[in-house]
Amino acid sequence: MIVNKSMFPLQTGFGVISKMQDRFATLQMQLGTGEKASKLSEMGRDLPMSLSVRARLSKIEGFSANIDTVNLRLSFLDKTMTRLDAMEAETRNSAVQGQYGTNNINMATLPGLSKARFDELVTLLNADVAGRYLFGGSNTDSAPLPDTNSLLEGIGGKDGFKTVVGERKAADAGADGLGRLVLDQPTTNSVSLTEDGIHPFGFKLLRMTSTAPLASVNVGTVAPSPVAVPQPGNTNTITFEAPPAAQMLPGQTITLGLQLPDGRDTQITLTAIAPEDGPPGKGQFVVDPGTAGPPAVPADPAVTATNFKAALQTSLEAVAGSDLEAASTFAASEMFFNGPGEPALRVDGDPATATGLKVATDADTVLWYRGQSPAVAAEGLGRLGIATSGGGVTLTEKSPVSAAHGFQIADVSADTANINTTYTGADPSSVNVAFSATLTPGEKVSVTLQDPDGTTRTVQLTAVTGKAVAGQFSIGGSADENAENFAKGLELALTQTAMLAEGNPRQSVTAQVDDSTRVAYGLEANESGFLRMIRTLGAMSVETYQDSDPNALAKFDAMALRQQSEMSEAHNSERGSIEILTMELAVAQIANNNSAERHTNYKAQLDNLLSDIETVSKEDVAMEILALQTRLQASYQTTSMVSKLSLVNFI
Repeated sequence: MIVNKSMFPLQTGFGVISKMQDRFATLQMQLGTGEKASKLSEMGRDLPMSLSVRARLSKIEGFSANIDTVNLRLSFLDKTMTRLDAMEAETRNSAVQGQYGTNNINMATLPGLSKARFDELVTLLNADVAGRYLFGGSNTDSAPLPDTNSLLEGIGGKDGFKTVVGERKAADAGADGLGRLVLDQPTTNSVSLTEDGIHPFGFKLLRMTSTAPLASVNVGTVAPSPVAVPQPGNTNTITFEAPPAAQMLPGQTITLGLQLPDGRDTQITLTAIAPEDGPPGKGQFVVDPGTAGPPAVPADPAVTATNFKAALQTSLEAVAGSDLEAASTFAASEMFFNGPGEPALRVDGDPATATGLKVATDADTVLWYRGQSPAVAAEGLGRLGIATSGGGVTLTEKSPVSAAHGFQIADVSADTANINTTYTGADPSSVNVAFSATLTPGEKVSVTLQDPDGTTRTVQLTAVTGKAVAGQFSIGGSADENAENFAKGLELALTQTAMLAEGNPRQSVTAQVDDSTRVAYGLEANESGFLRMIRTLGAMSVETYQDSDPNALAKFDAMALRQQSEMSEAHNSERGSIEILTMELAVAQIANNNSAERHTNYKAQLDNLLSDIETVSKEDVAMEILALQTRLQASYQTTSMVSKLSLVNFI
């Protein structure tokens, strides 16, 4: 009998022990760390799933970081918008017509309070979060507005708002303070009132009426009358009839309707009084009734005309010092605090005799907003104007033309059998489209527009019978109807085109918070809600009311009226209002929070899945270690005994 180790192969035993030792070491690592493997190569078949889950978790971490950043900014914007809404209400109620306060204290304090709010508004719009400015659209590395003092006073040789207001007031008042109207007495018994030229300044004559019969006073009509859009050179002539016609009687009135530079209307009413009721007060003039005699003295219309002229001049000066000044200040605020798609404007030339406006430049004027802004805005049809007259429609670029703002008319193609197109000048900046009384369905008018950046857009309208939809206009029964229908269709088409060119300010700043979700929360400080506030507060902060000024109370009322109108809650539903912006930011916050909740839930699921893939149960590992330890001890003992096996030991 042969007894040796061939029956018990030690090499195999040592291999098994080595494997058990490796497993024992792995189990000890798992027991200490709770992880299945210490390196990726040890993951085996679980590696692809582990990498996929970890990649998704990493992406969620990136989204979560974006969400946290957006939450921080939206939280700041929420507090800012809340304060701006409160300021809007405070501004609206800070001045009320007729409420001047004890010793006119409200009039004395209003400019200072308005300036303080103006400064707070500028500070809020220039606020930043971690060095990022939030009210300049995509321009986030610098403040969108200059400081308050620079805006109002100017800096570095550039004029500020106060200078622009002063120029506009002078241009509207005119050299003689009559609001750019010429008051004359061309004959002894007539008085004429005429606009002094073609310009946007001062009063525009709308109408003149009288309660006196034509036999007493002949009121010449404004040409054209009434005037829907201010026309230059309008004239009113009031002729007081000579005997044997009846004289204008005490108690009868003459009323003059005027349009102000900010588009509002006002009127002057003068009442006739008898000589014995004199001296005339505000808005009164003395008529010469003559005497019954004997001897009878006929009424002298020349005396009445002279008295009327003096009363009219006094009234014009009073309205010029109140309503016109207020209108000038608010008109200047629109010129200086320009809106999207509009340039800042200045009076061109000597204000007292100026006949036009010019585009302000960064070389001569402090430009109030330096953030991102669309070059074309839907409001104002992209700086285009539409007018109808005599079976034709005129499309014109707004003056003064700015190469950096609004549409430029590149071409109008419309010559057909019944439609004729002509340019007013050498270029298509003003074009007239004339229609005949009959149109053929399918005849088209194409207008090519160019953005300041060179992008071209084509607006095409097709004549159709019956009701027109977008891109069409209805054929009417006359040339005038055809022109009116085309104008309506063109206005709609231009509005849609301008809105497309303007875009949405909210999209100026976006953040990716999910695979298919971007939160848009961009704001631009020249949106309508902010613009109304800064224009109003700027206007109210530079206007003063002196005790020595006889028109101070009327001017305060005129300013208060405009402030309440600009800050009225009727504007809450307008695009870009404080309320609409707050709602849109709330929508962004909801989208952000919903994404955060989805990521939280998904991350919990992925963490559980990853735990199943990469981690172990320490209880199971401990039990396996105990079992393996027993096997190892048995293997050690058996191997030791076998290694000593020999014939001698066996015997």
